[in-house]
Amino acid sequence: METIFITSGLLVAALLLTANYLVKGIGGMSAPLQQIGMFLLNKAPAGIIDLFSDEAGSGSKTWIRFGMLWFLFAAISSFLGLWHSYDANALNSLASIGWSYDDGSMLTDYTNVFFMTALNYMLIGGALVAVSRTAKGRLASEKSASMVALLLTVSTAAYLLLPVLLSFVNLNNEAGLIETVTNVSSLVLAGLLHVAILINILITIANRSSDNLSPTTWFLVLALVAKILAGFMAFIGELAGSTQTVWMAEHVLTGWVPLALIFGLAYHIIPYTTGTPIWSESMLKVNMVLLFVTVPPFYMTAATSAELLQNLGAILLTLGMLPLFAGSFNLLITAKSNAAAIVKSPGAFAATAAMLVLPLFTVGGYFTGMDVFVGLGNLGTMAQTVDQGFMYTVGGLMMLASVFTAYPLAARKQLANASNAQLAVWFTLIGGLTSTIIRLMGNFTDQAVLNSGVEDAVSSSGGFLLVSSAMFYLCALATVMAAQIMIRTGTRGNSDAVETEAVSDIDTYTLVEGSTTIRTLLGRGVGIDTHLHIGETEEEAGPTIIAVGAHLHNEEVTEYPEDHAAPPEELVMLAEYLMKSDQSIFEFFQSIDLDDSGTVDGYEFQKALKNADIANLPPWEMGALLEAVDLDGDGKINLPELDIALTRIRSSQATSEEE
Repeated sequence: METIFITSGLLVAALLLTANYLVKGIGGMSAPLQQIGMFLLNKAPAGIIDLFSDEAGSGSKTWIRFGMLWFLFAAISSFLGLWHSYDANALNSLASIGWSYDDGSMLTDYTNVFFMTALNYMLIGGALVAVSRTAKGRLASEKSASMVALLLTVSTAAYLLLPVLLSFVNLNNEAGLIETVTNVSSLVLAGLLHVAILINILITIANRSSDNLSPTTWFLVLALVAKILAGFMAFIGELAGSTQTVWMAEHVLTGWVPLALIFGLAYHIIPYTTGTPIWSESMLKVNMVLLFVTVPPFYMTAATSAELLQNLGAILLTLGMLPLFAGSFNLLITAKSNAAAIVKSPGAFAATAAMLVLPLFTVGGYFTGMDVFVGLGNLGTMAQTVDQGFMYTVGGLMMLASVFTAYPLAARKQLANASNAQLAVWFTLIGGLTSTIIRLMGNFTDQAVLNSGVEDAVSSSGGFLLVSSAMFYLCALATVMAAQIMIRTGTRGNSDAVETEAVSDIDTYTLVEGSTTIRTLLGRGVGIDTHLHIGETEEEAGPTIIAVGAHLHNEEVTEYPEDHAAPPEELVMLAEYLMKSDQSIFEFFQSIDLDDSGTVDGYEFQKALKNADIANLPPWEMGALLEAVDLDGDGKINLPELDIALTRIRSSQATSEEE
């Protein structure tokens, strides 16, 4: 039996066991394992971990900050590499400081490491924010997450610098052995460090407020498990001399893992911004399941194996486009449900733009990757260009989404200079897409001249490389802008995020004759600065009118209108559920407000109704239900709005019983 069948079967089995654990748990061993895990996270290594802060959000911020550092290195080195491909003598001046430069391969290798490290940091850091929001706004151990981020950077820097340092000790004869040992050691060490962050995440989601797992949690956990196992697979493959095992491990690390992290972050940012749930649960399942059982069309290498294995790989490569199409289409439809909010949010706009161009790179990656996989070579270096364009454009946009949305959430700050953030997104989108297209034109020209069969024919693709390098400069400029925005967002001088539960949006409130309590007034949204007016009881029979003055609307709100329509059935069932479970509206609102923002979006409200066995509404029906409760039209529900809606229902029910 082919070795790749065994390794892929073991990998898929491990992912299935992980999914089973996430759904069903491990029974009575859960609590003891959590205690052991927390002990390891908070006490090991002794002395070093105490240097880090355990403040909520500090772990996620550390991951994103280190990611931005590597992102800067990647953007600068990528631009230098593209410029060097146009002018081979562009970096000769670096020889004065001891830099030995040959054909640019060293810079290319460094650039790939820079970019993959930045992508790993940024996407995991953004996903950690989403996971922590479901568990009281913090990870199980914030300081452990920060320490792992630092150690991962140290190990990556050692991986890059160790071969250079050893080259000065006259070990050139063993250069191949040194490179192999360094690569394998780096993969194993990175795997061990990701085990620590995986344990942290598992304990965090074990203490979540809701029974359901978010799509981001699924993608993040499965991506980490695949990354850890792939690192050990590469280690075993190198020791055993199994090329198939190493091939499988490389494609997991460059295919499954980054794509899973990209979708995981997108499934958090886009629904969070729109305030609506995912458009299609079925397409979400197709996206997640098929992603881990097919071959992604990026970073493909030639398969030197039996014909049967090549045919099977070609089929899986073709099917590998389906999860990418399903995920991008599902997220784009979700973004369309509240396009105004997407356009206003730079992070959500970046994530949506990434999903918009992902199908283009998927198609290009399929044709160029298939050419490489079967060993035809008819498309020359186009596959490498598409792969780099995919990472620089889609990956770059998703990293900007992490900086512009996830980082402010973790820092509990408002995004500084949103206009510059939008400009950075446009720079990355235009620069990455046009640079890739122009470079593909140059590759096509080179390949056409090569296939012409004319002796001494020389391709003049220098103009394409020049324009491609100039356009990619926009991506490098966007990275510098994003770093400045992130620094300004995290500074103490920047304003904190508005805590809506601490500030009332009601300026005036009219009290009628009767009795009430302070708790009731606070539940209706009255604050300490609200002006109370003592009114008189209307002589005429009819509903009580409460005048509410708010900065969101300047008209009076009738709490019990005479000609109101029948309330939605789901709200009636919710009122009955609260009465039977002996819950106050305030207690229920606190239980469903997972991020303590003072507002509940459509996704949180949909999950609350589902968990209470009231209704499992699809996205297109949640809009009408939200409109029935949302008085100020901001697309979200706050406590006064929910209190007014349910009090109206209870009042009408009481009136019906009296009659």
